[in-house]
Amino acid sequence: MKRPRRELLERILHTEVRNITPYRRNWYIETAQMHWIAKRMHTGRLQWWCRVDNELRQRGFQAMLPICSDGQNWLLTPFIKGKSGKYSRLEDVKSMVKILAAFHQTGRELWTPPRKEAAFLLYQRVAERLARFYQVLRRVNKVEGDLGKLLVKVGKDFYLEGLRCWEKLERLPLKEFCYQEYERRCLAHRDLASHNWLIGEDRTIWLIDFETADYDCQAGDVWQMASRMLTENDWNEDCGEMFLNAYESVRPLSWLEKKIIATLFQFPNDFFREVVGLAEKKRNFYTQHSLPYLVKIIEHRDKWKEFCKGIVYW
Repeated sequence: MKRPRRELLERILHTEVRNITPYRRNWYIETAQMHWIAKRMHTGRLQWWCRVDNELRQRGFQAMLPICSDGQNWLLTPFIKGKSGKYSRLEDVKSMVKILAAFHQTGRELWTPPRKEAAFLLYQRVAERLARFYQVLRRVNKVEGDLGKLLVKVGKDFYLEGLRCWEKLERLPLKEFCYQEYERRCLAHRDLASHNWLIGEDRTIWLIDFETADYDCQAGDVWQMASRMLTENDWNEDCGEMFLNAYESVRPLSWLEKKIIATLFQFPNDFFREVVGLAEKKRNFYTQHSLPYLVKIIEHRDKWKEFCKGIVYW
């Protein structure tokens, strides 16, 4: 993890830097006035995001931490005392989803051109997740411990659920719609884990960590956040209704977006993500956290299916 140079930080912040210490794969920067978090990014992505960030603020979206940058490698944001969001706290979720809808509404048809790198759009990410899970399932006898036992018991069933969902998505114009959203420069966050919401001590809610943001199908964000929230709340229909109503109170969804989201709910994305993360020993995937979550998903499988049946008529 490369350490930022003190003199570079002082040029960016226009003040003396007193201390630089590691902080969650980033750097904690202390100055006399305030404290900052410094994050290293690829030059092309950093420059693109700085332009997008500026355009969003000019259009009125302010639920992002202010940024400073050298325009090459380092992005700095103020250090805010607070806590990560929790999708089990419904009073916070309602505010979060309205912020997401405002982020989407503001981030449509932006002027900033797409990055030169090839896009990795929603339909591609869903297909890859299904394929990666299948590869883990093919070598299930080599997966050790409780994860291996769990996959032997239910892995095939979850794979077939995912395959059936993918076949439904292929019958929808998902691929075409993703490219339309990309070409129209519609912004999606694409990593709406609960820790990417920050709630300050004054209860201000911030959407953070835009490293994966890109032009893409915004319905993917709605599905991702809603499915994580619903998993935390036992696939309660009232929670789902609250979520979707709160979103549409800010940005109404089109008929096709609703159809895509309703179909995506049938894709066991969280199950696939946690299994692949553990099996491939990815960073930030730990047995003590992921395995209980997988067990919870399995235990609420019937509730998940009932919810999916109901949402079809949304």
